[in-house]
Amino acid sequence: MASPMIQVRNVSKRYQRGGEILQVLDGLDLDMEEGRFYALMGPSGSGKTTLLNLVGGLDRPDSGEVVVADAPVGQLSGAALSRWRADNVGFVFQSFNLIPVLTALENIELPLSLTPLSRAKRREHAYFALELVGMKDRAHHRPNQLSGGQEQRVAIARAVATDPRVILADEPTGDLDRDSADQVLDLLVRLNKEMKKTILMVTHDPRAANHAQRVVHLDKGRLERVVEVDKAQAADTSTTEG
Repeated sequence: MASPMIQVRNVSKRYQRGGEILQVLDGLDLDMEEGRFYALMGPSGSGKTTLLNLVGGLDRPDSGEVVVADAPVGQLSGAALSRWRADNVGFVFQSFNLIPVLTALENIELPLSLTPLSRAKRREHAYFALELVGMKDRAHHRPNQLSGGQEQRVAIARAVATDPRVILADEPTGDLDRDSADQVLDLLVRLNKEMKKTILMVTHDPRAANHAQRVVHLDKGRLERVVEVDKAQAADTSTTEG
């Protein structure tokens, strides 16, 4: 049996705020399978974004182990960690994080500059990613010429341009209206189904979580439960709310 794409073993993480120690994750154990779409939910302070950052190698656990795509992420450092991230992980953030002076195409090409691809191949990959998210006709627009939903689709194109195995999305629909949010969520579903990307998405929105296959609930830094999403019930809820 294949190993899970993401393995979290007895992970704890603390932060210091002033003179107070905050226990954000407390002995967390969690497995996430390859090719699945997971939503990560829980109250504010439950450790959702901290877990996402640990999985992406943006932070390190105080104790325990995080293994992603067979790599002990918490033990990698420097150039090895940067290389691993470039090869395996695509990030999508709530605030898009596009560079305002660059076009959509140039924003997507930027992470490809860390790869050995030639300039022509980087451009080819960037155009393909834009086409994938339905934004090829906006290739030469800058972020201020795009709507919020279009900016997020460009951000997703940037995340998938390097063909990562895992996509980490932190509240990707938090700044979007409902129609734009649904378009972004449908795009993530398509990336999961058609390209077999493993997706871990932090969200506070139950409607967004219904697009996932499994919902992981955290509370006070511990795993509360993992729930399979009932697609029939999710569709009915979405229709009722709409």
